[in-house]
Amino acid sequence: MTCATVGLSGAVAASAAPVKNTPATQAANPAGEKDKKVVVYPRLDSTNIVTDFTAVPVAGTTPAFVLPTGSTTYTGSARRGHVWVHDTTGWRDITSQFPAGYYYDISLAAGPSTAFTGTLPTTIVSPSATGAPAGLLRVTVRRADGAVYRTDCTVSDVTGTTGARRALGAVTCAAAVAL
Repeated sequence: MTCATVGLSGAVAASAAPVKNTPATQAANPAGEKDKKVVVYPRLDSTNIVTDFTAVPVAGTTPAFVLPTGSTTYTGSARRGHVWVHDTTGWRDITSQFPAGYYYDISLAAGPSTAFTGTLPTTIVSPSATGAPAGLLRVTVRRADGAVYRTDCTVSDVTGTTGARRALGAVTCAAAVAL
């Protein structure tokens, strides 16, 4: 490999200056053309959540493990200040779960779960106590002022040792927490 020194002169050398003393400016639009407006596209995210499951005892007693039997893909959108969630059947505005403001960014993930809590073979306490990422959807949003909030939404109904997908209209969300 050969290296060489290159000398610059004239206008090329002037434009290669390492420091700019003035900020870059955009050239004016040609006569008769309007300024272009910035188009803000909605932010989207999606995740797959285990919504149908059964708790199976290990050697007939607790602790247990959760056997997934079905899942749902949730899509979230932060558009025009509102927070929307879609579950393949329709969209639901959950903006009211968060403090007032203009929301423009969103992230979806499985909600956290503590170790299994319950008495097998009769009951699961809640989706947040299955020991598995099942039955909870975590929605994290950013407000225009930079504040970030999250909420966990219960997307499964638990009866005995099984969990079943909850209709989107019946989904409940915990109070939003500032991060």
